[in-house]
Amino acid sequence: MKPRVKDIAMEVGVSPASVSNALNGKGGVSEATARRIISVAKEMGYVVNKDTFSNANYVRLVSFKRHGLVVMDTQFFAEMIEALERQCHTAGLKLMVSNIHMEKDTDYFDRVREICQEECAGIVLLATEMYSEDLELFSHTKSPLLVLDSLFRNKRVNCVVMNNKEAGYMATERFIKMGHTKIHHITSSVLFNNMKYRRLGFESAMSDAKLPYDDKSIWRVTPTLEGAYRDMYELLSNYKYEMPTAFFAANDIIAVGCIRALKEKGYKMPKDISIIGMDDLAICHITNPVLSTIRVPRENIARTAIKRLLA
Repeated sequence: MKPRVKDIAMEVGVSPASVSNALNGKGGVSEATARRIISVAKEMGYVVNKDTFSNANYVRLVSFKRHGLVVMDTQFFAEMIEALERQCHTAGLKLMVSNIHMEKDTDYFDRVREICQEECAGIVLLATEMYSEDLELFSHTKSPLLVLDSLFRNKRVNCVVMNNKEAGYMATERFIKMGHTKIHHITSSVLFNNMKYRRLGFESAMSDAKLPYDDKSIWRVTPTLEGAYRDMYELLSNYKYEMPTAFFAANDIIAVGCIRALKEKGYKMPKDISIIGMDDLAICHITNPVLSTIRVPRENIARTAIKRLLA
């Protein structure tokens, strides 16, 4: 007699829903638990679909958060995940998503270890908030590993990321071509790779144009809407130097938060100060005036990532 789902659930010590998800390859349970369910089900005489855990069946996306200040439920990351899902579907694969939060998940190390033991088509590591040393957590994966949205030059790992230095250069160069000579850069007070390279692009453009800049040209704010507004308002309140005529903000979230602070301090955009962001989020189009921004080609990035992962 074929065992019932609830019989398997009782034997393993999990819910019937978890058993159903595992038997149908739908996710919702950890890899280790799913494999235990499959093993017990087979022992009890359940005929398991041979493709449920085929190593060509799915790609694991790991959304890695150190603090969650950057990798949030924003349009940018939602669209990136949707683009990855479309590319996986084109390749005949499922996209399974796992979230790892170092500050909130007390069991994050065990969860990473489980992911590293998976045998799947590949693992895409959304590493926007990741530091170089964090990569050691994923140094022994059984499946191919690809890092997305961060660049680690000192590590032997495939990385797919936009050219952040070039994007920072382009944004700054746009102001230079408009005739601005006093341009400042607003970056994140929380360090991570993409912001570092965007700042390098800003500095390179200023140097090439032989325009002056120093540490006072760099404004650091928390990379959230409210945090950028709060920090910018305080910085403006204490600023004792001549104001720039243009700001290159490291992303759109920072730009919008800072615009609010600038307006409350009496500055008019673009009459007094021009500002440009990066990412081309929908929020850019509802600001007044509309925020100029550099578009990030999310679909192209996702296509390149999956193509390289499966090569």
